[in-house]
Amino acid sequence: MSGGFVQALWRFPVLGMGGEPLRSSQIDARGLAGDRQHFAAGPEGQLSVHDLPELAEWRATFPFNPDGAIQTYNAPPFPVLHGPGDRTYRWGDPRLAHALERSLGRSIELVRDLDATRGVILTTVRHELDRAFAGVNVQLALELPARGGWAGADLIFRDGVRLKLVASRADGPGIEARVVEAGRIVLGEPVVLG
Repeated sequence: MSGGFVQALWRFPVLGMGGEPLRSSQIDARGLAGDRQHFAAGPEGQLSVHDLPELAEWRATFPFNPDGAIQTYNAPPFPVLHGPGDRTYRWGDPRLAHALERSLGRSIELVRDLDATRGVILTTVRHELDRAFAGVNVQLALELPARGGWAGADLIFRDGVRLKLVASRADGPGIEARVVEAGRIVLGEPVVLG
């Protein structure tokens, strides 16, 4: 068994935009509480940072519900969006649509999807290293096994959360996980790869 700890914990309220670091968060079968439950859409459907790289210039936060204050079984609040130049807009602010259109070069619709299940993405690489990791949620200080990789293994957190590692991601050194045992994840919490 390999051991490590939760090195960083991130929540991304709007898919494709920068997120916020956390000290703790609830997690269940739907994913990390409040994570990626909002997204940008166009006539072609949901848009990601691959469709609109300028989305990465924006950041979304839940400033009045920091860390573990959002529960997985309740709808999260509406996020606050921070645009280029650190201009701040509340979700639903009429100025937000104009600011996004100027920044992205096209009009989009902001969508709130509370029913979607968002997978948990784990990595041993720090978030700041690559904007392509916009979906990364939990970062671990664990060594990759010498042979066989992580797929199929369980990740067991000290306080009872258990994740089943499913498949490596094609867009970076991350791995998708399914929540087997729900609970709270805490920054610095010991974790064992079993």
